[in-house]
Amino acid sequence: MSVSGFGEGYSYVAVGFQLAAAILVFGGLGWLLDGVLHTRPLFALVGFALATVGWFVSLYYRVQRDTEAGKGKGGSGGGGGKGKA
Repeated sequence: MSVSGFGEGYSYVAVGFQLAAAILVFGGLGWLLDGVLHTRPLFALVGFALATVGWFVSLYYRVQRDTEAGKGKGGSGGGGGKGKA
């Protein structure tokens, strides 16, 4: 097993931590705002939703970037044509 395999694994573990941090930050800010405005749980749920949607968008672009990087390394794709012969 190569060292680069461990590095790639840790980058995907970081994606999970990114989700947890986003939910804690945005959900926590919403919860604090709810406490001030006496609207619980409205802004906590809005913060949770924003964090989750933002995380999915971030994950989408990360996967797109990793897919493009894989194609540049001569990954899958075979002949590079637009269909079956």
